[in-house]
Amino acid sequence: MAGRDRTIQEALAEYEAQHEVVRRMSLPVEDKLPFIPRIIRDSGGYRWFRSPNVVCLEKYRRLKASGCF
Repeated sequence: MAGRDRTIQEALAEYEAQHEVVRRMSLPVEDKLPFIPRIIRDSGGYRWFRSPNVVCLEKYRRLKASGCF
């Protein structure tokens, strides 16, 4: 964004657009939880949530660390 800082919403929207293909090939966390053991749930990796009001903190931290906003 030329001339101004991006907001977190803009950074997240760009991140989601870049990862659209991965979301098509994987299930959202809400659908996976009943089927995966607790130890695997906490191991990290790519996660996405179907609910629009949920932001994965790992995604936020990754964007913040890279200076995206």
